[in-house]
Amino acid sequence: MSLKNKIKNNKFFSNAFGFESGIDIADDTQVLFRKNVVIKNIIFLSNLVFTIIFTFLSFGERSNIILAILLGLVTFLVNIGLKRTIYKNPGDITTQTIASFVACFYMFLLSIVIYLKLKFGSVVYLQECGYILIYYSLAVCSFYQNKKLLRVVFEWVLVLVTILHFTVTYGIVFSEMASDIQMFFTTFFVSDEFKDILLRTILLCIFMLVLYSIVSMSGYMQEERKKELQKRREVQKDFTNVVSKIFEVTLDNSSRSEEDKQNIYLISKMAKRLSELLSLPSEECEEVENFAKIHIEQSVNFDPSGATEDDKFELLREQTNLGSIIISRLQLERKCENIIRSTFEESNTNEFIIRMKTIQNEIHSQIILICELYTTMRSVKSYKKAYNHKLTMQYMTEQFKVYFEEDVFERFVRFKDEFEKIFDGNEGEDYEL
Repeated sequence: MSLKNKIKNNKFFSNAFGFESGIDIADDTQVLFRKNVVIKNIIFLSNLVFTIIFTFLSFGERSNIILAILLGLVTFLVNIGLKRTIYKNPGDITTQTIASFVACFYMFLLSIVIYLKLKFGSVVYLQECGYILIYYSLAVCSFYQNKKLLRVVFEWVLVLVTILHFTVTYGIVFSEMASDIQMFFTTFFVSDEFKDILLRTILLCIFMLVLYSIVSMSGYMQEERKKELQKRREVQKDFTNVVSKIFEVTLDNSSRSEEDKQNIYLISKMAKRLSELLSLPSEECEEVENFAKIHIEQSVNFDPSGATEDDKFELLREQTNLGSIIISRLQLERKCENIIRSTFEESNTNEFIIRMKTIQNEIHSQIILICELYTTMRSVKSYKKAYNHKLTMQYMTEQFKVYFEEDVFERFVRFKDEFEKIFDGNEGEDYEL
């Protein structure tokens, strides 16, 4: 089987018998609706198998053929009715609850009908197989993980199965034993039939106890998971509100002038070129270029409109990560401004220099910082005038060199003419390394 067919089959199985993505497990109605859909598909598959079995067993017997046809018709109508009930109002808990009760009791009654058919059939070795279907129907009902539903079904099963034991399995009600009450009490409780009925009943009760325990544990775990999910959503909502407000203030670009934005694009070009001059891989050169301008090209948006709960969490994670990256870029911008201000104010002490060198001192940050220092020195700021290329490079050599690794600073100084042309808008000329 090809990989494409395997994926297609897995998707079909997941859609028909699994829990699809997008189901909000904290929404009881959505969960019950999905369970009803899965049970409906299980019932359809069961009906199909039962009809095939009945048809196979009916060859040569006219009455059995008629019964098989009637059973197929009934199961078809029940499936149609159950499907309409389930899909009539997926968001109504009452409708979905009714559908779950109908599905459970139908499965149980169908197992009883098949048991009766096989019990009175001509194929002896299949007579007890119908009894197994009663356990099968109970297992299907337990899928709902509803203790109340399972308890009600069990009460009915216990009563009806007991009646079956006395009427169909052993026919005690119609025997001579039942005609004489005294003889019944003296002979029945020591008979093999009583022992077998008692054993069957005990096994049925044990099976139901196991199912009830499984449903109870699953229900408890489900409730705890819902509580944790609700807590997570509350924390996620509060965190989103706080972070969005912080980012809204911190990452506000409305005060940036067009000249500032243009300078940032120049910084990104210079940073990419300096990365190439330092022989960094092309992927890293692209990363440096994009990081240099990320704070004006991208913005944080926590709007979850149309997103599922899983998508909301992923959106929060992605946008928070994006905000952290943008803040890191703004930190470099602020570092550049602090260095220039401290230089002009003559407050660039050794302590200040050491502190600045500990802030984003990896090579990518140094590349962007040196380009930002050059561009800022060449531009007009509120605390300084614009300096020409020669004077800027003098400041770079005498005042700013201490903040950089030797190879980064050496490459920038060696190709200073190229960076001058990029800033002046004449970067079309090619240079050799």
